[in-house]
Amino acid sequence: MPEPPERQEPERETMTIPKLAERVGRSRTLIHRLASNPDEGWPAPRYRPGSTRPEYDVAWFDEYWAKRQAGIRQGKRTDLEQEPPTTE
Repeated sequence: MPEPPERQEPERETMTIPKLAERVGRSRTLIHRLASNPDEGWPAPRYRPGSTRPEYDVAWFDEYWAKRQAGIRQGKRTDLEQEPPTTE
């Protein structure tokens, strides 16, 4: 009796850097800079057959982006707190 075909994992959705940038409303330059920075810890890209454009797992990117955004803190303006100089 033939063996059943091996169960393959379903293909995970992947996107190119420009599509990821569009997804989060940021520039593709920023996303490319993040992807090429080893300190950011991006996984190795995947390539579709016949393509040279790197693609990244969308589920991973969504989780990465949420953590990155949560860690960003806006600075506080301090120039408005200064008292005007006194003239004597």
